[in-house]
Formats: sequence, structure tokens, C-alpha cells
Amino acid sequence: MKITHKKYLNHNLANENERGENLGVDFILSSILGIIVITIAYLIYPTTTIDFSSYLKAFGIYLGVRFVYYFGFELAFNRTPGKFQTQTIVVDKDGNKPSVLQLLVRSLARFITVISGISDDERAVHDQISNTFVVYDNNLKKIESRLYMILLFNILLGVGWVYYFTETTFKSSAKSALLTALILATFYAFAVMFRRIGKK
Repeated sequence: MKITHKKYLNHNLANENERGENLGVDFILSSILGIIVITIAYLIYPTTTIDFSSYLKAFGIYLGVRFVYYFGFELAFNRTPGKFQTQTIVVDKDGNKPSVLQLLVRSLARFITVISGISDDERAVHDQISNTFVVYDNNLKKIESRLYMILLFNILLGVGWVYYFTETTFKSSAKSALLTALILATFYAFAVMFRRIGKK
């Protein structure tokens, strides 16, 4: 996807950097929410065996949460948290709020949008399928999502460490996997912290 502003002259399309930032913020937030819902489901309905069907159910829940995240935000605000940060918004071909059907199709089509990277169109695949546009408007209110995202990530990381040291019922392989994930996430949190300190 290459934004040249030559194909859709009547739309001030969001550029690649803005679309990339949208993707990063929304992917991380929706993934965190997905993991939270999976964890809650596991705590409510604990399982003694972890097999392929368990992973399949967890993945289904994760995808469902991501769908609700995108559809819910775009239905309510025409914008996801990532778009609030980049001052971009989803519109139809006339610049108005897309219909519920368009947003539904758009949210479902996201799951195949990975091929947008090789498209020569100025829009992502889920934009084309739903006939929607993501446009930049500097009059839109800007909300810095990164700070909230970092705060949420660190809270979840702390909860993860508490859970690791207090829970003793799950198998050693699962505990090892959780420990590995927590260590990597902690290193990442410190890297982000030092990077932000270095910019000040």
C-alpha cells in the first residue's frame, strides 16, 4: 500500500506512517484485551488439560475480542484509539459516517488485511472491501494513546508477576512458558522506559 494521493483525489488519505501507527497501537491494545478475556475465561472455567482444542478456543476468543474492539470503536466514534492519536477517521466515499454494514464488513475483512502490504492500491484491503477510507483531519481531537497503553501494559505485567508467584496449580511447562513471557515483557518494559527517558 503506497499513499500517493493520485488515485483518490477527493480524500485526504492517511499516510503510511499514520496507518502504521494506527496498526501498532490498536494491535497492542486489542491483543492485551484479548489476553485479559482469555485469562478471565480460564479462571472462570479452569481446565485440567491443555491440548490443541484449548489453544483453538483461546485463539477464537482472541480473534473475537479483536473484532469487537475494532467494530465497537469505529461504530461509536469512527475512530479507534490509534486513530485518536493520529487524528485520522474512517469515512465512506462521500466523507460521511460509514453504515453499520460497512463497518461490520471492514472489521471482518481486517483478518485478511495482511496482504495490504503488497497491494499497489492506496487503501488497505479492508478499506477496499468495505468501500471505506481512512483520512487525516487536523481538526480532530488528538488523544495520546501511547501513555495509556504503556500504563496498561505495566499494570498487566505486575499482575502477571503476582499471579506467577502466587499460583501453584498449573503444570510446570505452562509455568515455564509464563515465566519466559514475563521476563521478555519485563525487558521490553524497561527498554521502553529507558528510551522515553533518553528522549527527555
